[in-house]
Amino acid sequence: MGFAARLALCCALGLFPLGAARAAEPTHLLARMRAASGPVWRTHLRSVSRLTIDGETTTIQSDALGVRFVTRECNGALCPGTYFDGRRLYSININGTTLPRSALPETYLRGIRTVASLAFLSRDFTSGGGSIEDAGTATIAGARYRVLLVSNTDAVPMQVFVDPATALVRYVRDIDGDGTFEYRHYQHLDGGITLPSLVLHNDTVLERYDQREASPAPFVVPHGLTVTFAGAAVRVPTDPGKAVPVFPCTIAGVAVRCLLDTGNSGLSISQGLAERLRAPSVGAYSVAGLGRYVTDVVRVGPLAIGNASFPDADYVVLHDISHYGYDVVLGADVLAATTIEIDPVSHTLWLGASAPDNAISVPMAFEDFIPVVNVQLGELQAHLAVDTGDESNINLSYDFYQQHPTLFRATEQRSVSGIGGNSVELIGRIPSVTIGSYQTSPQRIGTTESLRGTAYGHLGAAFFSQFKIILDYENGHLGLIPGPATNPTKP
Repeated sequence: MGFAARLALCCALGLFPLGAARAAEPTHLLARMRAASGPVWRTHLRSVSRLTIDGETTTIQSDALGVRFVTRECNGALCPGTYFDGRRLYSININGTTLPRSALPETYLRGIRTVASLAFLSRDFTSGGGSIEDAGTATIAGARYRVLLVSNTDAVPMQVFVDPATALVRYVRDIDGDGTFEYRHYQHLDGGITLPSLVLHNDTVLERYDQREASPAPFVVPHGLTVTFAGAAVRVPTDPGKAVPVFPCTIAGVAVRCLLDTGNSGLSISQGLAERLRAPSVGAYSVAGLGRYVTDVVRVGPLAIGNASFPDADYVVLHDISHYGYDVVLGADVLAATTIEIDPVSHTLWLGASAPDNAISVPMAFEDFIPVVNVQLGELQAHLAVDTGDESNINLSYDFYQQHPTLFRATEQRSVSGIGGNSVELIGRIPSVTIGSYQTSPQRIGTTESLRGTAYGHLGAAFFSQFKIILDYENGHLGLIPGPATNPTKP
């Protein structure tokens, strides 16, 4: 499509009179659309497509049912992806662990999915709070279209342009934006449904479907590892000589030491232990810490912690962790499976814990499967990752510190090491930190020169040693109970 035609399209989509009086729901047109498309909104669709964004094309496997969908980008046996439950968007890691990208609803995506799934054609759409209004007609590139205005409760309303000859959707556009989706090359599929095989966004190919079928199997909501307990949950002793929670565990029947690390997006194993277990490689993965390298992913398990058991899973092989005193790092996959309490006073870990009523509740969001909380550093607001695998107290990213150099004055420095490399940490003091409803006494704070971590930096194990902490990934809450050695002041 040339420039003049694109300009005409934008004008045609933007200038029809939305402010005019609306007609009643176009019952006859909707009936024709249902007959033409078939019951797409209640059909479990499985697809393989090529998705092109910013000039890069990836192959996507997807499952969809109504406004919900799961997409996965597979590299061999490793298939991370995304899940949309109709309101919020979630990330899926290589073990299927699913955590929200944001606590806020995805109103634009909900609007697009309402139209793409034809959920608005369901006969109970309006009784569930949705609305369909007749917005008259519009001419695009010389062709005349019927226009509907579709709203789905808190979704962004969408303009839907229907070909009156076929009763199929041709264009979709939100009422406030300048993005236009175009559906082409409709195909008839088994199950009596008709769907496009090509989707354009602003005249550029967005998604091309190579395979698309109606599946008789139920739509499965993605989930991660399932934990089982042999009796009531028990407390597991942690190493009192370490700031980070290290404890005994077994993997594939071999007794080892594990680290519980909220800064890990999945599961990891030392190279030596992977070789000892002769764990089969299932793919490759890029890991990042103070440095970056590409490594293997191996299939290994089962994992046992106290009387809790986890099934076989995929573990990223780390080259340089054995000398820290552990061979397995347990991150989001274990933490998302059950609520966990870490008690630095009794030096215990409790899987299957429940938050007591006197715990300070701090909301957690997630960035790449890492929990992030809002804190106040002196007078400065910051988003910091909860990182039980970092021995530091407060460790800021160097970029954030450079933007706020007056936050603290560095009075010492030390060499530090981590995944993939070594660096230098600059250390000072800060008068107080406020987290939730709790304000601390003066705190040690630092910044690591090569740290480009999650959020603006990390709250490490030394900071959380001031509290008994309860990690509840399912509900996005961090519970804090100040320890006897703390000296709080109220904010």
